[in-house]
Amino acid sequence: MGRGVHGRRIGHSPGLLWRFYQLLRGQEQVLVRPAAELPLILISYAKGDEEGVRRFRESLDAVWTTLPPSFRQRYAGTLQGAPPLVVVLLRRHNICACLGHHHPSGTESRLTRKLRDLSGVRTGELDLAFEAIREWEPLPLSNLALPPEAGTKEMSSFRWQLALLAVFLHELHHLVSPEEPEPAVRGRSQKFYTDALSHFVFERFGVEFGLRQGTGTLPPVVQNR
Repeated sequence: MGRGVHGRRIGHSPGLLWRFYQLLRGQEQVLVRPAAELPLILISYAKGDEEGVRRFRESLDAVWTTLPPSFRQRYAGTLQGAPPLVVVLLRRHNICACLGHHHPSGTESRLTRKLRDLSGVRTGELDLAFEAIREWEPLPLSNLALPPEAGTKEMSSFRWQLALLAVFLHELHHLVSPEEPEPAVRGRSQKFYTDALSHFVFERFGVEFGLRQGTGTLPPVVQNR
């Protein structure tokens, strides 16, 4: 999901300065074994970005697993077709201002190519910009529809985790089904986010989420790296 670019089939490169910056900071990896229906996930991140890693792991371990089965079932086909191992390059921001990208075959990082060659396991790759996702407002008027008691750190934390999960599933959908039109992919992730947020608000605060109908569109998506 990105801001300001709509489905252009162009290659995305982080640029030489960005690569040099990442080299100076150093990279670390952590292997995550989420719920059985999700692929094995290797998170690659810069030193100092542990907060983003923690939030993303919580989106997989806490948010996904506590959603109603009917919500998770919406991505059953995507998850069945997903590579057994997915590398997630976690960044604070992308220089293109996009929230994430899926990386088609041949555009992956050296890390992913090496893992695939050494293991023989089908491996996919995508990136997520965790700070940009935290700042993202997919439903800009939704705060007006929430009860006063929902203005808490708990709510802010959940929305960040849910947004990370929604962008991850969105990019995974593109990775598995590159031929599927963008409106269909975006429509599914938009409804998933809105319904999951509504479910949380009702379960936690006992009220209906007021803007479930007629919500604004999600940011446009860059379909290629």
